[in-house]
Amino acid sequence: MTEALVKACEVRALPESRAVSFEVFPGETVCLFGMNGSGKTLLLKTICGIFRPYGGSVEVNACKSRRGVCLQFPEHLVFHETALAEALLIAGDGEKAAALLREIGAEPEQSPFFMSDGQKRLLFLYGFLETKELLVFDEPFASLDVVSREKVAAKIAEAKKNGRAVIYTANRERDLFCADKVIRIEKHTGAGMG
Repeated sequence: MTEALVKACEVRALPESRAVSFEVFPGETVCLFGMNGSGKTLLLKTICGIFRPYGGSVEVNACKSRRGVCLQFPEHLVFHETALAEALLIAGDGEKAAALLREIGAEPEQSPFFMSDGQKRLLFLYGFLETKELLVFDEPFASLDVVSREKVAAKIAEAKKNGRAVIYTANRERDLFCADKVIRIEKHTGAGMG
């Protein structure tokens, strides 16, 4: 049997969060779904090892070099002077990097700081979907037009066929269409929290 790439057991990203347990296997897409402030992004960052959980445990069975992470604000991820340099870091070789830039409509010598939010998001999403084993995306459909949203969905489907695992967050029901599993992230309500 195939080993899970992520195992979360009774994990809570916030003290007031309800505990959740789930596994993510190769070729599977899992959505962490909840309202704003429910702790989805914190849970995603906990999976990435950025934060420790308030309870429970998370085990990740994919080496860091095989993980692709795109958090909610991709402008915080860019730091090279040119779009080509950013694409090379993600894609690994010049031909793939050039193809990636063509696909998102960016020029190689363009500053990535002047790319649109959607282009920055697509740079990371498209690049990681082609090159990484475990993909961790925070709100991947935010800031995207309809055509780009459909292309991301198609690339996620292709990544699944190639045995890649995708974990993503969403706060809109319409963004659940890619998920094989939906993990609802909620806060406790009323007395007796904890």
